[in-house]
Amino acid sequence: MASHESALWEAKNCRYWAHELARGVRVAVLAASVFLLGYSTLPANAQEPELGIEPNQPESKVPNINDGQVLAHKLCVNCHFIDEATAGAAEADVPSFPSIANRPNQSIESLTNWLMAPHAPMPDPHLTRKEIRDLAGYILSLKTRQ
Repeated sequence: MASHESALWEAKNCRYWAHELARGVRVAVLAASVFLLGYSTLPANAQEPELGIEPNQPESKVPNINDGQVLAHKLCVNCHFIDEATAGAAEADVPSFPSIANRPNQSIESLTNWLMAPHAPMPDPHLTRKEIRDLAGYILSLKTRQ
């Protein structure tokens, strides 16, 4: 008789722990679901901080010349002659920004394409679309009016 009671006690004990384990799994699944639900409700087109644009607003196609100038002085001055403020800082075989701007048929599109995929010896500065547009606009602003 004692072994029968012992078997009943073990069965009850086993059912208790199985129930507790199932409850723990349900809690874990619920917590994961809440996390994923909260994560999935973030807007798919959240603002890109480096672009400074709000979601669902068209991105400006107009370059910001001042931002381009600041970027040029920050990233390009080590190799390129940019303007009078950087006189003497450029390497001899690297074209100046004014000479780049005055190349025949130079356009913002051609500069943008170049900056998106620069070729050796120019390093890839990993610019955002806005930075590329602003830098190309600044370079073209140096074109000599004829």
